[in-house]
Amino acid sequence: MRKIISKIAIGISWGFTVLTMILFVGVIINPKFLSTISQQEFINYVICSAVVGLGFSVPTVVYDSERLSQPIKIFIHLGIAFAIYIPISLIAGWIPINQGFITMAISFVLMIIISFIVYLGFYFYYKKEANKMNQKIQSIECDK
Repeated sequence: MRKIISKIAIGISWGFTVLTMILFVGVIINPKFLSTISQQEFINYVICSAVVGLGFSVPTVVYDSERLSQPIKIFIHLGIAFAIYIPISLIAGWIPINQGFITMAISFVLMIIISFIVYLGFYFYYKKEANKMNQKIQSIECDK
């Protein structure tokens, strides 16, 4: 239960962090960017970003399974995440459905690229941590 609560907190935090970064970039590109967002839209963005963060973080419990292969774990994790992201992004208006197919496709591709960049960041971080633990174990065994 503690692990799930941790995943929930991390997911909401990541959702808010990504939202903040997107709003920050939006303001850098267009200083009047935030003035184009209504209060209701902003509240909607905050709620939707938290839900998307949960959609990406909670399914990571699948990586605790030793019975599944790594590709299957990735497929389950990202499959659930994208299944949550797509309807939420449509609700939030993050996917510009009124601007044509090419713009929608670009939005999807960017979302997939960003997701894989974040995934790879976590992958390399945890791989580095595992290597540190293995080195520590080996040094303890050598000291015996």
